[in-house]
Amino acid sequence: MALQLVRVTTAAENGVGTRRALARLWRFGWCCFDRVVQRRALAGLTDGELRDIGVSRQDARLEAARPFWRA
Repeated sequence: MALQLVRVTTAAENGVGTRRALARLWRFGWCCFDRVVQRRALAGLTDGELRDIGVSRQDARLEAARPFWRA
């Protein structure tokens, strides 16, 4: 019986780490885009619509003015 050597690759060598990092970056970008869309929609609501959801005009303005990277 012969001894067989097996080379073990690391995550960085086979690209798993890179794919995982790109997936996390994609999710972060998508979340930021989604925040922008939702905050613009909130800013566009009428006073009656804001009253229906229990949000004041001032609260809506403050939320809409937040940067996209802040949750």
